Amino acid sequence: MHTLRTFEALARLRNFARTAEELHLTSSAISHQIRALEEFYETRLFLRSRRDVTPTPAGERLLAVVVRLLGELSEVSRQLRVRPADRLSLTAPPSLASRWLLPRLGGFLGAHPGVDFKLRATFELVNLEAEDVDAGIRFGSGRWDGLRAQKLFDEAIFPVASPGYVENLGIRGIADMKRGLLLRDDFQSWDAWFARTRTARTVAVAGPVFDDSALLLQAAEAGQGIALARAPLVADAITAGKLVRIGRVALASSGGYYLVTPRHRADSPMVKAFRRWLSRLGTGSE
Repeated sequence: MHTLRTFEALARLRNFARTAEELHLTSSAISHQIRALEEFYETRLFLRSRRDVTPTPAGERLLAVVVRLLGELSEVSRQLRVRPADRLSLTAPPSLASRWLLPRLGGFLGAHPGVDFKLRATFELVNLEAEDVDAGIRFGSGRWDGLRAQKLFDEAIFPVASPGYVENLGIRGIADMKRGLLLRDDFQSWDAWFARTRTARTVAVAGPVFDDSALLLQAAEAGQGIALARAPLVADAITAGKLVRIGRVALASSGGYYLVTPRHRADSPMVKAFRRWLSRLGTGSE
C-alpha cells in the first residue's frame, strides 16, 4: 500500500523532488519504490526526463485503478468508524516529535486528562483517512488534497554545535568552521546550504551521515561536530545552552510546518482543542 501511494503521488506531481517533499521521504527512496513496482509488474510505469516524469500508458492504466481503490478505501474507512469523542491520534516526523512536540505535549495532556492520545512518529506520509488518524503535523507548502491545513511556523536552517566544541576550536563564525567537522543527514545538504546562502565553503563536507535529524543534533550536542539545524528542532537546546548557533547566516526553507486534518474531522472536539493549544505555541516553550 505504501508503494502504491508513492506511485499515485509521483503520477500526480510528476516530479521526484516534490513527491519526496509531500511524502517526507528522500528522492532516492521514491526512486527505489518505483523501481520495485516496475520490477513487480515487469513493465515501465514512467518516462523520466531531466525535469519531470510522465506515466506511460501502463502507468496511466494502473493509476486509474489505484486512485479509485484508495478513494474507496478512505470512504469505507470513514463510514465504518465510530470514534470516541475523547480520542486523538496524531502523526508527526520523528525528529519534530522528539525535539519539539514531546517537550511541550505535557501541557496539552495535563489540560485534557481524559484524552485517549496516540502519537505515531514516522517519516511516511500517512493517509489519514485510510489509517484511522485524526491529524498530522507535516512539512510542506500547506496544500494537501482533501485536508485542512493550519500553519504552525516557518523554518530557518543554520549551523550549530555544542558550546564546548566551538570554544575548544575557537569557532566564532562561518569562516571558522574549517576547523571543525561537518555532520550530515539525509534531509539537508551542506553544499546546497552554502550555495543558496551564497556563503563561501571553507571546509570539506565529509563528516558522518545520520538518517534522522534528531540523531544528528544529539551528536552535535555531544561535541562530535557541527550540524546544519532546523530552527524548531534546536530552539530548546539553544535556550538550555546545549547548542549554540554559529554565525548569523540562515536559510529560509521553502515550506513550513502545518497541522493537517481530514475535512470531516477538522471540527471534532479533540482536534479543535489540539489546534487551539498548538496555536498558542511557537518554536519555544509553551
